[in-house]
Amino acid sequence: MRTIGKAAASAAFAVAIGSAAHAQDNVTIGAASVGGTYYVWAGGLANVLSQAGMDANVEVTGGPLHNIQLVDAGEMQLGLSTAAPAYEGFNGIEWADGEEYDNIRAVLPMYPSFFTWWSLETSGIESFQDLDGNVVAMGPTGGTPDTYGRVVYEQTGVTPSRMVNAGFSDIVNLLRDGQIDAAFTTAGLPHPAVAENESTDPINLITLPPEISRAFIEEYPYFGTGIVPAGTYEAVTEDQETLTVWNFLITNADMPDDTVYEIVKAVFENQDAMIEAHPASRYVQLENVGEITIPLHPGALRYYEEQGVEIPDRLRGDGSGS
Repeated sequence: MRTIGKAAASAAFAVAIGSAAHAQDNVTIGAASVGGTYYVWAGGLANVLSQAGMDANVEVTGGPLHNIQLVDAGEMQLGLSTAAPAYEGFNGIEWADGEEYDNIRAVLPMYPSFFTWWSLETSGIESFQDLDGNVVAMGPTGGTPDTYGRVVYEQTGVTPSRMVNAGFSDIVNLLRDGQIDAAFTTAGLPHPAVAENESTDPINLITLPPEISRAFIEEYPYFGTGIVPAGTYEAVTEDQETLTVWNFLITNADMPDDTVYEIVKAVFENQDAMIEAHPASRYVQLENVGEITIPLHPGALRYYEEQGVEIPDRLRGDGSGS
């Protein structure tokens, strides 16, 4: 629940960013817990923006839902979000429960997140159905894994005996210590926590069966499917299909147009540095702008139009910005 009203939030945001509209702005980036892809990716973004002259830093948050609330309220300049909670928050449906977080605007596409579970090989948990009756970590409370993993369980009848909320750096140790049986994430590949577990113990990488993914997409069409390629982890010896959802960067509608333009420009002109920070950044492509599910910020829209990107009407929004 937001703690300040929209008028107060807009005023607070205006004070926070002042009249600056160029690369010297202070930029705080809402990520998620330490040990996850979001935190690593946000660190790469902060480095790129710092090189462009911005004072950029990463803040640990509860993940997409928290970032949406913070950005909408003007308490944070940038936030990482997945397409589903952003769409639902903007429109006031599902988790938003009638409250529209309509001050958020999209900046740029990031990468698809893959629904994956992992367990230690010694657990005997090898398939999605094997999760039934076991203790499963779901990431931080309110994060995308926690929010939509529970929906998957409800739809399929696969019922863990207990679901544990924790940051991914903690989940690594919970698995090693036998305090949980498996863990779940929706993230770009490879996920740091999965790779860390596999560095000391053989693991099983578990994906969602295609028939379950299809049923899920029928109800939630802003999801999709994708392939976890063979070799992503040692445990993945052949391609594995699973449910996916896109991620993108968001900002407040009142963020100065020139600032957002410079952010987008810096990322696309320094993609090699982004990929070096995390391989999932290879998906930061102009052709993926259409994966975004809420209106673009006018500053971002200007950059894409200059690059000749065809922008769907649904992403043009109401033209708000400054």
